[in-house]
Amino acid sequence: MIKQPSLVLAAALGLTLNLSAQAAGTLSASTPASSNPPVGSVVTAVQSPAWLVHAGSTAPLKPGMQVGDGDMLRTASGGRVYISLPEHSTVKLGENTEFATPTLQMAHDQQGSMFKSVLHVLKGVFRFTTSLIGKSERRQVDIQVGTATIGLRGTDVWGRAGTDGSLVALLEGKISMDMPGHATMMMEQPMHYMTMATGGTDMKMNMPVTQDNVADWAAQTDVAAGSGVLTDDGKWVVALVSSTSDADTARLMKKLADAGYPSEDVEVTVKGKQWHRLVIRQVASLEDAKALADKVAKVSPLMSPWPYQPK
Repeated sequence: MIKQPSLVLAAALGLTLNLSAQAAGTLSASTPASSNPPVGSVVTAVQSPAWLVHAGSTAPLKPGMQVGDGDMLRTASGGRVYISLPEHSTVKLGENTEFATPTLQMAHDQQGSMFKSVLHVLKGVFRFTTSLIGKSERRQVDIQVGTATIGLRGTDVWGRAGTDGSLVALLEGKISMDMPGHATMMMEQPMHYMTMATGGTDMKMNMPVTQDNVADWAAQTDVAAGSGVLTDDGKWVVALVSSTSDADTARLMKKLADAGYPSEDVEVTVKGKQWHRLVIRQVASLEDAKALADKVAKVSPLMSPWPYQPK
């Protein structure tokens, strides 16, 4: 098994990934931003803790949240997020990751629609994948960190950065790379990766990716079933606490939000009495609900979470 260097997409190397399909030219950072996020730029799965920073305010991430211009998504230890883009691609974020979306735009010309975007992976782990139907879509996506540029015509790329250097793994497609101090380079063989030490020195190219590599990298960006995952079609609910005081409920909601868990206050009637019940919805399965209950119980001793499925 290959000993893994740390993997790309961070300020340590300073990279811009340009992802394109059936598109020519480059997307400038000065491209006008759309006034509204394109339909489909949405969070589809969350493994908390994770947050969305929008217009200066921070909220815990949950499925169904729209991702728009200028937003930032953050995950903490154990966090994972899936973001669905409108041209049938998915960005997967691993733990301890910061990801910004300066522009998300669906453009139109004589050839039809084209998704254009500038994305920033400020730190952490990511994977960009395209579905089978998405491979025929027109897209032009720049993932930027610093001054270097990777022109990516691939549809499956994984990366991470660390203090000891960087790596880019091409799992499908082709890559052209322009980095300060180096001539333009090409990676044309899928299932290969390149490494570069911090500062842009000691570059190594076209090293083969093993199946063990792929399995390890996927585990770092994929949500783990049964670990408290929320999905856009999740049917389970975790009830956290019931109280007659809306002020108490609000304080617990704030504490959960700070910890990266998306709760909401619903009013229920039990034996003719009104209660405020704090719940987390859209839990993927009973196993996920049990795992999530165990996690949130540690946030406050006032909560004794229990899972249920609404009738």
